[in-house]
Amino acid sequence: MRIAQIIFPGASEYERKSQRADHEALSGAHDVRVVSVDEARAGGFDLAHVYATGELPSAPFVRFPLPWVSSADVHRSRWPFRKPVAPEYVVSPLTLSEAVEGRYFGGERGKRSGGGRNVIGTFGRAAVQNAVEQTLARIHRFREDVTWHLFERVPEPDELAAVDVWVDPAIDESDFDGFVAEALVVGVPVVASRTQLNTQRLEHGRTGFLVPPRDPNELAHAILAALFKPEMTTSKWNAARQTASKFRAKQRLRALLQMYETLVR
Repeated sequence: MRIAQIIFPGASEYERKSQRADHEALSGAHDVRVVSVDEARAGGFDLAHVYATGELPSAPFVRFPLPWVSSADVHRSRWPFRKPVAPEYVVSPLTLSEAVEGRYFGGERGKRSGGGRNVIGTFGRAAVQNAVEQTLARIHRFREDVTWHLFERVPEPDELAAVDVWVDPAIDESDFDGFVAEALVVGVPVVASRTQLNTQRLEHGRTGFLVPPRDPNELAHAILAALFKPEMTTSKWNAARQTASKFRAKQRLRALLQMYETLVR
């Protein structure tokens, strides 16, 4: 099967990491290429998978010649002659299992940061900056030995393993970019906002701490518990270690191939 992967410029980091994991899982048995929309039209592919966030522009998909799936639907034009070809499947992070790239598996939990500091890690994006500042101010009322590191790029496995607690302070349901699954796979205690996706990732709180979104007080208390109360963290860490395999790409691959095969028959 020849599969065109199209990444739109506005795709979230969640979509981009999903593309990388899909490419890794599919490449052993299929011809998978990352291409532009125009290249997909001309390249003799069997189908296209479009990785995007939000609503897709309609123009590239008017009379689109390939069957395709996407994580976003197209903008609906009111002009009939501009009607785009709709995706046969619109996949969602809540319906298609999440995959973590293979390089995050198989490592060992890094040593604690040491040096008298306790390091919190978070993937930084504009939406969480205010939550981070408010929460850190509350933490410093109780502890001055806590540092919060905001990663400006996708964290590498060894960088994740080196923090003491990973935090995803997502403020709404559309923010999937917390890299919670990667932290669980690497073996780091996790504190995250209780969005639908994080609730799935953390198995309703069994494998990590869940707190209400936009609540810096609860977030601060959960972070302090994860850092300084091992009796609360150990059982969650053990459960996460035992269930981390659910994030292997093969789980997502089965569903992807089933979708793809229905389109190319």
